Amino acid sequence: MGNHSKREVESLLQRLQERHEALAKVMRGRDATLLTDRGAPGLVVSAEDIRFAVDDVATALKEIKARLGKG
Repeated sequence: MGNHSKREVESLLQRLQERHEALAKVMRGRDATLLTDRGAPGLVVSAEDIRFAVDDVATALKEIKARLGKG
């Protein structure tokens, strides 16, 4: 078990939360003007935005692993 400063842990946690919130926002997309095949309201979600947001979350997790996972 390693010792880490509270400031470092809080910084990593804040970064992860920000990136997670950004991913959730992208996943919510925007309302589509057309209905889905089943007649339900649809969402428009940008595939490129999803990929970038997922990569950002993965990067934050890798940074946590690299900085806190040693010990």
